Amino acid sequence: MDAKELLLRSLEQSHGCLTKALNRLTQEEATWSPSPECNSISFILWHMTRVEDFFVNRVIQHEKELYETKKWQEKLGTPAKAYQYTVEELQAWPAPKLEILREYANSVRENTLAFLNSIPPARLSEVPRPDRSPDSIGVTLEHMSTEIALHVGQIAYLRGMQRGLDK
Repeated sequence: MDAKELLLRSLEQSHGCLTKALNRLTQEEATWSPSPECNSISFILWHMTRVEDFFVNRVIQHEKELYETKKWQEKLGTPAKAYQYTVEELQAWPAPKLEILREYANSVRENTLAFLNSIPPARLSEVPRPDRSPDSIGVTLEHMSTEIALHVGQIAYLRGMQRGLDK
């Protein structure tokens, strides 16, 4: 198995776990937070998707993010800032409808998979932004895949806090 196939499998596995965690989730559950200083499922899903969009489009391909080009910012009604929120900013963050968030996540994932399927494995060693980071495309995608897996775990945990085993 080559690195590209490993990345594709990792993203597929994370997507399956995410789909399961979001299954039958209500808007209220998606926006619930265990405390004012904690993220909700909606915020984590949005942040995770924004990061994937940023890494694949802006960092690797030097293009605008789907968040901008496909008007997702307007559809979601969320700010452009994707991380490093203060408690006040987090509490004021406008949680979009879960269905629209899932559409954005699916759109970004389709774009990511199309990109990964289109590049030869040898390109994974290219450094897309030598002026900003020594990380290759492969290392950038590795970081992204790890971050996605971590956030999917957080989403599953928050769902479990609310629903238990949900049998």
